[in-house]
Order: sequence, then structure tokens, then C-alpha cells
Amino acid sequence: MNNELDDAKKSRISDRDYNSKVILQMTEIISKNPDDCKAYVMRGNNYLDAGKLSESISDLTKAIELDPTNPMVFNNRGVAYRRASDKEHALADFAQAINLKPDYREAYNNRGMVLADNYEYEAAINEFTKAIELDSDYWYAYNNRAMSRWALGDRKGAESDYKVVSKYMS
Repeated sequence: MNNELDDAKKSRISDRDYNSKVILQMTEIISKNPDDCKAYVMRGNNYLDAGKLSESISDLTKAIELDPTNPMVFNNRGVAYRRASDKEHALADFAQAINLKPDYREAYNNRGMVLADNYEYEAAINEFTKAIELDSDYWYAYNNRAMSRWALGDRKGAESDYKVVSKYMS
């Protein structure tokens, strides 16, 4: 008898297997070409997905050294720093991602998440709002803004944002 819990376990195992395979493949590519920026990005992102934060940060830092113009790499390294509870480095990376790509909605959203993690809800709301201004269909930023509004006691604002989110969830 198959149930959803079994499917979820299989999915996690499959994700882990996939991450491991990609990490091994990228390691092989890097051993042959130590200046392959894309291989460092792919391996760093898969380390991030696997929860290996120091390895992720190391690879994404190497990718930035090889190509300091890619905002996605700064954003992803910022995510790794956030998960490692390194607020200052995370904020610096999100700022650099935005500097390189001023319309990078994910970087604004991620910067807002770091601020919300640190109870800086008003500043977080400003970042989520910027992400929404860039993409009015970005439900994830509405959801994050709603949580920050709720934390500040702005129930009406939070409910308004949650209504937007519910439209995307149905």
C-alpha cells in the first residue's frame, strides 16, 4: 500500500541522490578545469540544497572570484549565509546582487527574509514591497510581507496580503 509519506521519503532520497550525483559530476569537471565558473555554481547550489553550507559558500565564493558580475551567484551565496545565520554577509550579498541587477525581485525578497529573521519587520516589509513592485504576481513576497505585518500587529495589512496569496494557491 502506497501512501503520501512513502512518496515524500522517496522524493527526499531521490533529491539527495541527485544532489550527490551532480556534486560528483561537477567535482570531476572542476578537477579537469579549475576555472569552470558554471561548475562551481552548480556544485555550490547543490551543496546548498544538501544543507552543506560551508561547502556551498566556498564554491559560490570561487564562482564570484571567476565572474564577479553574476547577480544570481551573489543571491545564492546570500541564501547560504542566511541559512548559516550570518546576517551581515547575507545582507552584503543581497545588496551586491541588487547592485548588479536592480530589478532582482528574489534578492529583495531574500534581504527582507534576513531582516525579518532578525525582527526588523518594518525594514523587511520595505524589501518585500520592493519585490512586489517589481513583480505584482510574486506571491512569495506577499506571503513574507504578510508574516511581517502580522508580527507588527498590522492584522488588516496581513490579511490583505494573505488574500492575494490565496488566489495563487487555489
